[in-house]
Amino acid sequence: MITPQALQSQLQSITPVKKLVIAYSGGLDSHVLLHLTSQMTDYSVRAIHVHHGLQKEAGHWVDHCQQVCDVLNIPLQVEHLNLSKEKGESVEELARTARYTAFKKSVQAGEVLLTAHHQNDQAETLLLQLFRGAGVQGLAAMPQISGFGIAHLARPLLNETRESLEAYAKIHQLAYIEDPSNQDSTFDRNFLRNEIIPQLKNRWPSIDKTISRSATIQAETKHILDDIAEQDLLSIKENNQNNNTLLISGLKEFSDSRQKLLLRYWIQSSGFKAPSEKKLKHIFTDVVDASDDAQPLLAWYGAEIRRYQGRLYIMSPLLDHDSAQVISWDDPQKPLEIPLLGLTLNALVLERSTELVTIRFRQGGETLLHAKRGVTISLKNLLNEAGIPPWQRSRIPLVYQGDTLIIVVGVD
Repeated sequence: MITPQALQSQLQSITPVKKLVIAYSGGLDSHVLLHLTSQMTDYSVRAIHVHHGLQKEAGHWVDHCQQVCDVLNIPLQVEHLNLSKEKGESVEELARTARYTAFKKSVQAGEVLLTAHHQNDQAETLLLQLFRGAGVQGLAAMPQISGFGIAHLARPLLNETRESLEAYAKIHQLAYIEDPSNQDSTFDRNFLRNEIIPQLKNRWPSIDKTISRSATIQAETKHILDDIAEQDLLSIKENNQNNNTLLISGLKEFSDSRQKLLLRYWIQSSGFKAPSEKKLKHIFTDVVDASDDAQPLLAWYGAEIRRYQGRLYIMSPLLDHDSAQVISWDDPQKPLEIPLLGLTLNALVLERSTELVTIRFRQGGETLLHAKRGVTISLKNLLNEAGIPPWQRSRIPLVYQGDTLIIVVGVD
């Protein structure tokens, strides 16, 4: 059975961080994890509970979690979500994605988020990935520690069984939430847990441990493949303008399988979720192999890939932007924030003038006096020379003094 000392030893083997954030649902697994960490005096501990708003009991669960944290003297942060399911969308995936987004916003640098995933969860995850046709990355299932925004996410209970956690909860008389949705076998994970895995255990009693071992082997294989992909990326990185671009000619130096490996690694190392196998194929057919004058776009959850001047660009989906807007800069001696573009313009030093300073965006036909060249140049030519991708051009702030364009932000 797990003990605070064993958990502390496990944590010390995977991370030196001493500030713990517990993903606390109120259920058995996370309650055991919270109770264990509350006894580890060398660590500071706080908890996060996510109120998904999907079940009528959710409000009572918040109260329960608060009471438990009060008894254990652990600060609790509650994140309320307002989820709405689109037609054909998986409730499981929707809730999971929103939950981890909330966690990522909350966890700070110098902290580590702990989740209570255990050996049985690992087995379920590997089987789910197998049935979805996943490759090595999917079959590696859940790592013990991984990057998580500006922090890390650790799963220190992956070697523990659900039975071990149940025994701990019984000995310490822990009162935990029983989520009724866990019995709903219309959800894939519940179907495996409630219907399939018990039958497999009747035949192979140690199947959880065996599958978990397979996941570990796959994880080791994934690390080797990542090392190969990293070296491939470094070999063409000197030709990259930044981490979010990839030179297509460099990509095509490799075999087809190495190209797929490299592309997946580049996308994930840039901070985005890896595309499905189907999407990956479309990246090659629709974007990589597109004609030079094309402006292809391929999107999946939280990511877009585009192409320009022989490079792939990976980015978050662009927000709506009104290029016809005019923003007054009442005091150019102070910085100006443009929230929708995520920009803050530095203060300006301008000659005294009564003319209003404004921020505008490209409409076409603009010209400006180029200070270094001493000649008038069209904005179009300036952006072409600077290699600014077409989708960014209408979003570049243009600083006007009166009706004269004086600065193109970010472009010399």
